[in-house]
Amino acid sequence: MNSSEIEQLTDELIGVAVLSLLKDNSPISTQALINRLRSMERNETDIERRNMLGRIIAEIISNNISSLRSATGSEAFWDKENRSNVFPLFGEKSLNNKKH
Repeated sequence: MNSSEIEQLTDELIGVAVLSLLKDNSPISTQALINRLRSMERNETDIERRNMLGRIIAEIISNNISSLRSATGSEAFWDKENRSNVFPLFGEKSLNNKKH
């Protein structure tokens, strides 16, 4: 399978997952997408598609963790002192410097 076919299958599988979330009137979030992809992976009979779903899930998780690390500027994006799931994307100062 060449890279073009991999990209096309990836887009198709993510699209099917998102459309099924929309059809079920489910919230659209990274976690919801991962859960739906995992469900699709469990039910997939084609080995190639099942393997691709696993790779897609791993990539989404990896990208999500990388984004959280860069947004917090820290390797430990979730610790006992910080139980919030809200992280400033533009640094602490942007919250206090209102421009309007």
